[in-house]
Amino acid sequence: PAPAAAPRRRGLDSFEDLARRTAALIALGVGGFVALRLWIGPAIYDENSVWNLVQDVADTALIGYVLFHALRIWMDQKIAEEGVPEAPAEIAEGEGGGAAAASRLGTLLPLLRATVLFIVAASVALIIAARLGVNVAPLFAGAGIVGLAIGFGAQTLVRDILSGVFFLLDDAFRKGEYIDVGSVKGTVEKISIRSFQLRHHLGALHTIPFGEIQFLTNYSRDWVIMKLPLRLTYDTDVEKVRKIIKKLGQELLEHPTEGHKFLQPLKSQGVYMMEDSAMIIRVKFMTRPGDQWTTRKLVYQRIREVFEKEGIKFAHREVTVRVPGLEGRRDLGEEELRAAGAAARVAVDAADELAAGPPRSLAEGR
Repeated sequence: PAPAAAPRRRGLDSFEDLARRTAALIALGVGGFVALRLWIGPAIYDENSVWNLVQDVADTALIGYVLFHALRIWMDQKIAEEGVPEAPAEIAEGEGGGAAAASRLGTLLPLLRATVLFIVAASVALIIAARLGVNVAPLFAGAGIVGLAIGFGAQTLVRDILSGVFFLLDDAFRKGEYIDVGSVKGTVEKISIRSFQLRHHLGALHTIPFGEIQFLTNYSRDWVIMKLPLRLTYDTDVEKVRKIIKKLGQELLEHPTEGHKFLQPLKSQGVYMMEDSAMIIRVKFMTRPGDQWTTRKLVYQRIREVFEKEGIKFAHREVTVRVPGLEGRRDLGEEELRAAGAAARVAVDAADELAAGPPRSLAEGR
């Protein structure tokens, strides 16, 4: 049997739904007015009658209702249009800096939506209260006193809100961008009035008040340079490597799926570091933020293929450990072998850390 159709949502999700709801409310109001006219007679037109007051309140409520939902529907549609695009599936697990970022309008609209709808609802409520004879002036005075009390008693809250306003006006970051605020880094998932949420690339969700930000680094703007170290043997011709990398960089620009992602072609930076068992030659390329991860896979693959074809060999890490008192001995016991292995492990870890270079947050900022 065919699957049952999904139930239609009963909310107001489009201007067509709003028009239907408004027409139904107007028809209901006109029908009620006609029924009252037949029941009460001409007295319903008296300016001082309660029915005239009810009509004024109903008209104000209807206008407010239509304005509120029209603004809400329009903003919801704009938020959907300006929403964060889906990140590429090829981005490697454990890596941040994806390019799936919302526009500036898409970042500000959710906050603007809440503010505008609150103002519209509060204005309509005050107009109706004034029409019913309620003195609204003391409400404004009371709101001023409450605001002053909040200002003195919640200085941290005020600091967070004001800091958030200036961060958003400066366009320091947007929803979907990958940022570093010092102790935490991740992708911006949600922005509220006083705080925002960062999703770490390992899954943790951090909520950070705006007032706690001392500095902010944005990895999702304009361009990014990816630098790749290559461990080669000492008999490698550096000039030959440079020419091969230059030729490969031009070939990658013609790649059918990745070529357009290069803002600058792959190029060699020469010898970056000398180690006991290898010399480190570094290559680099420039892409837009988020494209570097998928492009890096292609670059590594093509370098391996070209080096194998040209007879260029990668260097294997070699660690020589000398333990005092054990030189020249071949009949080592279990504890002596364990000590030698531990010393080798420390040496390998130190070499790996040195080869890795500076932390990513510093390396990407160069």
